[in-house]
Amino acid sequence: MRASLLELLSFGCVILGTSACSWSRFDDVTGDSPIVLLEKPGSMKDGFGVSVATATKDGQTEVLVGGAIGVSGAALFNIGDGDSPGTTSIDSGYCHGGSQACFLSSLTAGFANASGPDQVRPLCFAVGTGTLDKSGLIVRCKDTAEYALDMPKAAQDLLAFTLANNQPYDYPMATDRTDDPVLLVTLPEKRLAWFYPAKTRKFSELSVPEAGAVGDASFGQSLAVLAVAGGRVLALGIPGKSEVLLWKTDGSSSSSYIGCLGGVAGMGRALAGGNVNGDGNDDLVVSDDNNVHVIDGAALFDLPETASSECGFSSLPPGALINSFGCGSTSSLTGCEKSEFGAAVAIGDLDGDGDGEVIVGAPKMTVRDQESAGALLVYESDKAADAAFVDAKFMSSAEHGDELGRSIVTPHIGKRDIIAAGAPGNGKAALFYCSSLLPHGTAGSRCP
Repeated sequence: MRASLLELLSFGCVILGTSACSWSRFDDVTGDSPIVLLEKPGSMKDGFGVSVATATKDGQTEVLVGGAIGVSGAALFNIGDGDSPGTTSIDSGYCHGGSQACFLSSLTAGFANASGPDQVRPLCFAVGTGTLDKSGLIVRCKDTAEYALDMPKAAQDLLAFTLANNQPYDYPMATDRTDDPVLLVTLPEKRLAWFYPAKTRKFSELSVPEAGAVGDASFGQSLAVLAVAGGRVLALGIPGKSEVLLWKTDGSSSSSYIGCLGGVAGMGRALAGGNVNGDGNDDLVVSDDNNVHVIDGAALFDLPETASSECGFSSLPPGALINSFGCGSTSSLTGCEKSEFGAAVAIGDLDGDGDGEVIVGAPKMTVRDQESAGALLVYESDKAADAAFVDAKFMSSAEHGDELGRSIVTPHIGKRDIIAAGAPGNGKAALFYCSSLLPHGTAGSRCP
């Protein structure tokens, strides 16, 4: 397996013709643009676009755009189920504090359904930590109902210090995209990780290997939850150590540590879960310093419990590594070597054919001579060792330092997904409606 990985890592940069992304020139120019910019609320402080999260329920899709960690809030946008999204926030009260403290996390998480203290509520987001009637992990729903989830004692104690001294700490979060998702949370400061099983507000701590619990502040700064037949795979990145820790859970509060991926510089810089190969199970997408890898989620779930501290790819069964690929460029996009390819990753079924495409953020990429304007690179990766760079997204209004692609999610509309991405360098967030993979005339009025 290690030999095949090295062969796949040799892909390097590939070249894509301009026809695949020529539509991008029309954003912000036509009245029915293929790219829609979301309006930054006046109440937002710094970093609009640092984080993005999404949730869908009964055909309605919401996107939450977050700002600077710990000092700003987040704003909710209703993008509906068609080509006419709301560009003005319908609720900018997510972690905006006011009379009660709330500190925004670097990664927020969306729920189709969330189990509140009184009832199940639709379209909710876990956004950070703070205090309501009690202190804990703050969840806010579309109907503006809010509640706090209990956390492990070490996390609660640190939150008490935060509230007393106004010194916030980050609590990154991730969910899967099922109707009743599992929520995964970390506290990098304490090398602590826990999850909330589906349909419950009770947490369950993950047993972190001793080697993973020491020595690196990047613990848990990237996360993914994979929904697979039989349960979930929970993935936690420690990019400073070039490691990704893995657990599985059968749907109960119990979990088993199943191993560690590593051996490549920067492994775990960004993580995402979604169905890439069309088998109905979520797969794991993980970036390192130079490349992106796609790993079969069902194969990960089949791994046995282990106490091994070894990190590599050798423990994966044959065929588990579906693909690896590097940065791609076009005549409009240059600078792969400095692009920070893989700063964020996402999976979305952009053409509605049942398997997902991999979307990779390259926030330092040069766009039409605008340095660090940033771009989104799209790959077909469902077939083993046959990844194809098929599309590129950028804003024709791109400016120096936008850094599009620092954050990415794939909201669901109709029978397919679109892309939502943050460009926090200049406080922007955008929706990308079109894909070169869609047959002509099938993508709606926004796509020529």
